Amino acid sequence: MLLQQINYMIHTQISLQKLELFSLDLPQKSVFKSGIGIRKSKETLIVKWTDAEGRVGYGECSCRPDPYYSAEFLASAKLLIQHFIVPYLKASQSYNDVLLIMKKIRGWNFTKSAVESAMFQIIKQVNPDFQLSEKLKSSKIDDVPVGISLGIYTDFAEMKAVVEQAIDEGYKRVKFKISPFVDTKLFDKINPLLFDNQVYVSFDANGSYDYQDLGKMAYFVNTYDAYIEQPTAPSRYYVFAEAKKIYPTMKVCFDEEVKNMGDLVKLKSLNVIDELNLKVGRVGGISNSIEILNYCYENDIPCWIGGMFETGIGRLQNLELAQFLPNATAHDLSPSSRYFKEDIIAPEIEMKNGFINVEKALQNQAIQETIDKYSTEVIQVFG
Repeated sequence: MLLQQINYMIHTQISLQKLELFSLDLPQKSVFKSGIGIRKSKETLIVKWTDAEGRVGYGECSCRPDPYYSAEFLASAKLLIQHFIVPYLKASQSYNDVLLIMKKIRGWNFTKSAVESAMFQIIKQVNPDFQLSEKLKSSKIDDVPVGISLGIYTDFAEMKAVVEQAIDEGYKRVKFKISPFVDTKLFDKINPLLFDNQVYVSFDANGSYDYQDLGKMAYFVNTYDAYIEQPTAPSRYYVFAEAKKIYPTMKVCFDEEVKNMGDLVKLKSLNVIDELNLKVGRVGGISNSIEILNYCYENDIPCWIGGMFETGIGRLQNLELAQFLPNATAHDLSPSSRYFKEDIIAPEIEMKNGFINVEKALQNQAIQETIDKYSTEVIQVFG
């Protein structure tokens, strides 16, 4: 069904005493390089919703600080909340009332998702018996398989050490970031390690290949039986169409191309989608993600949950949805301790033999003191 799901949570009344925005800058353990750029720390925005009873819900706006993944960026996300969401909020309204306020805003999915996520955490406290399984058609699993996303390397020794560690730790998929400028000789050297250990491999181009670069995709299409995630920019679908003519057997996982249900239905009708990387923020929140997950289930579209290198707050939300994808080979949900020197939840999310137990992970809590520690700006926008 393409009709929006009628959820219990939509009709629930939500009170609002205070809404705060925390701009964070978390130190990373290492530099990460992709086709988009280089990241040395994680800048993010946390939305904190406090209701009249003192219950607290946190949501993470996981867009980048620059407009290179999507049109959104963190500084503008704060302005959108302040000027186009908060003025219409009340001390008491339904969950659906808030969704309708945000529905009028075109785009800005990461920002809207953060507000909804904070509300959703309140819903679960108001009604502890509420379960997402009531709204999702697929079956639920306890332990979700985890993949690892690796950056672009220029040094083979460093690349080999990271891949060996990923194999030793039991990751179910190793995904390499690629671009037209990647040194394929490094992959020639790493292939024996990948093939001998039967590593499940995929590649993520972050839309970095354009017309003049299509010939450079040949190495990855011809060398591996692997998915290539978002090979061309989402705004240049005609370039993707040309790539499919050149490489008709190329297996494509879409990421940035799918920002809503309409995008997904279009790709399905064109018969070009082989797999979907679903990011909750990219599609505008939990309600939209539920609709998309049900559509994938009904139409046999392989799907897994991707990440934007979220803190533990966003990562827990992603895990909660990942447990409803029982056929996924792996999700981009490595424990955030892999990336950050210190996360803002406790205890840290644990992975064992390539799996994370979701029920155990969801017992973790955001630590306000740590959020305060890494905050570069705090704005109270309501209350």
